[in-house]
Amino acid sequence: MPIEVANIVVVEQGQGDLNSPSRLLQSRYRVATCPVESVALEYLSESRPAAVLLDATALYLEGPGIVARWRTASPGTRVLFLDQDGPWALLMELSEDDSGQVAINPCALGDLASALDEVLGGDPGGNEGRKEVQDDRMAVLAV
Repeated sequence: MPIEVANIVVVEQGQGDLNSPSRLLQSRYRVATCPVESVALEYLSESRPAAVLLDATALYLEGPGIVARWRTASPGTRVLFLDQDGPWALLMELSEDDSGQVAINPCALGDLASALDEVLGGDPGGNEGRKEVQDDRMAVLAV
């Protein structure tokens, strides 16, 4: 059971490749694409989504600065990063304080939609307390 009905915007930039994961997310999310980060940031500021998902390469190259940029565009939006290697993926999120700690949620690439549901639902232990919510919040996926 999905946690929430969500839209996902795919921003294809740089060397990241989230084409395969974005197709996997289409089973639970509505996916749209945007090739320009500035347009995606503007859309993010107007839409106030639940999360933005970026390719982990952006985190590795830019560090916490990229998180600040996306959080400034939409305070309260969670900024997640995806690192994939073959059939495996890591969903990562920097802590909101300046501690530099990173929460990591490993999953099989084929289970990415479920892992994203889990992360957005805040219930990493399983389905306990889950319910379907239809609040039109969205997740934004960026490469």
